[in-house]
Amino acid sequence: MNWKMVFTLLLVGVLSGCAHTEYVQVSAIKAKDATTQYKKFAIVSDRYQPVNDDLNFAEYARQVAIVLNQQGYIQVKNQQDAEVLISLSYRVSEPQVHTEIVNTPVYPRVGPFYGSRFGYYPYPMLGYPAYEPMVYQSIVYRKLIRLQSIDAGIYRKDKTVKPLWDVLIVSNNDNGDLRYMFPYMLVAAEPYIGQDSQHSITVPVDEQDPAVLNLKAIK
Repeated sequence: MNWKMVFTLLLVGVLSGCAHTEYVQVSAIKAKDATTQYKKFAIVSDRYQPVNDDLNFAEYARQVAIVLNQQGYIQVKNQQDAEVLISLSYRVSEPQVHTEIVNTPVYPRVGPFYGSRFGYYPYPMLGYPAYEPMVYQSIVYRKLIRLQSIDAGIYRKDKTVKPLWDVLIVSNNDNGDLRYMFPYMLVAAEPYIGQDSQHSITVPVDEQDPAVLNLKAIK
């Protein structure tokens, strides 16, 4: 085989092995009587009010709208025309110290040697490690996104909140930048929007996922 081809294949393998994956927890629930025909939506705050003076909210709402459109929802400009209101809320915790105790193999040094009729062997024997508990500490940020759908018609009538579905998205890692993590978290939650996951599900999301790259693109 040509050495240039071998080098190219090895390089591709190394680069592909460097792809980063984020792990996101998703918990989704929906009302038993939730209708599936309501598709026209407007994105609002957790108090069900429009937000027009927050650039961060506007950017996050743009990404949420893209994901909802892919699920068949249609965004309307006027909140009065919406069939559902999608409340968007998010937060990042203060840095938290995460402590983990791991039994780590410790390979003893060779020797001393002892003799026998069959020769000399190292003691302790090689290949049989001892295990010692090691304490690892790291800084973790807890990031949460919540999307809640409510019946817009009922809310307009008398401010009664009737939830249709609710999705809680959580990321725990050493990255405290919500703007970086937001696309990963939304992509992880997309299949569960309007569904019932029964319990919290861990979803891996690759940084090269086309859906992540699409949300990251500046519009």
